[in-house]
Amino acid sequence: MTADPGFSRRRFFELAGLTSLGGVLVACGAQSSGDEPGRVGYAPPIEQLPRVTIDDAVLLRTMTSMEYLMLDLYQWIKDQGAVDEQSTALIDRFVEDHQAAADELARQTTDVGGEPYECANDWYTQRILPGIEAAVTGDEATGTPPTEDPATDLMRISYGFETMMSSAYQKVIELAEAPELRPTLATLGAQDARHSAAVAMHVTGTPEGYVNPVVLGAEETPDETAAVALFAIPASFGSLAATEITIGAPNAEGTQAGFPIDTPADNSYVYNDQTCPA
Repeated sequence: MTADPGFSRRRFFELAGLTSLGGVLVACGAQSSGDEPGRVGYAPPIEQLPRVTIDDAVLLRTMTSMEYLMLDLYQWIKDQGAVDEQSTALIDRFVEDHQAAADELARQTTDVGGEPYECANDWYTQRILPGIEAAVTGDEATGTPPTEDPATDLMRISYGFETMMSSAYQKVIELAEAPELRPTLATLGAQDARHSAAVAMHVTGTPEGYVNPVVLGAEETPDETAAVALFAIPASFGSLAATEITIGAPNAEGTQAGFPIDTPADNSYVYNDQTCPA
């Protein structure tokens, strides 16, 4: 009997391989249920992450932690001993406002059945502040030199964080379920917007620091030091985007370090089972 020239040994192994693969796919399909994808091999089952609830207590606890973050930040700024008397007066007023805001948010947390969280947000403390502080004071470990103008950079940090706080309150207003919380949140957000406006006019000057030229259709140009000005009204509408803080000693190209500061999100919320770090 003559062998079929269209069926070779190589063709046999190709068909055998496809048959085996089909068996694996069928077996995987038989083991899956519902909409779950099939699994190949003997990997351990996927461990589901715990589900957390983002309720009004979580939002209030988070914003309380951000207020304490601001208090710690301003204490650090004052400890540098670089800001002038007028800047110190602004900071002292801001500290009073942030402490009052923290106290009010703690009371609101209790009212909604939560436990107040009266310490700085650990996520920002561990991940955001170290790089910013190093840009001002320098860091031998990373080869970061200290800033050439600490007084200006410290106030730029104040402006950036106050702007971020105003945006954070704007975001939380939209997320809060209880309507009675919104007036307090709106008031605190507007207060932080006034803080950043005061810093902008103090650093940039008046009327130069009032309105970003981009809002009026013109171009924004750096000053003689190549630094971008700060503005009381930075844009046409309130933004939830990250706030960029540009500080530090210029590099070889004359560019300073930029630090984008985002508003709190899922990874930096203070959930109801969290307690202040020891």
